[in-house]
Amino acid sequence: MNKVKQKAPGRPRRTSTGVNLRAIGERIKELRAQRSQKDFAQLMRVSQAQLSKYELGQSAPPLGFLTALAKDAGKSVDWILTGKG
Repeated sequence: MNKVKQKAPGRPRRTSTGVNLRAIGERIKELRAQRSQKDFAQLMRVSQAQLSKYELGQSAPPLGFLTALAKDAGKSVDWILTGKG
């Protein structure tokens, strides 16, 4: 009989570089505003599931996504990453 492995603890919300993925996700969600995740994901050319991971801080958004988001929102990539600027 196979033993069921225990679930591993969740991923840390900070990368080893000290970047707060959860805070970045909150800013992405703020910039999405009232648009649905599905519609915004299509606009940003990512899947809805991937956008959700970015917003929850479970995955770091790539530079291409960040630059497209900054252009769409009229914000800087620096602001999306740090909340400053």
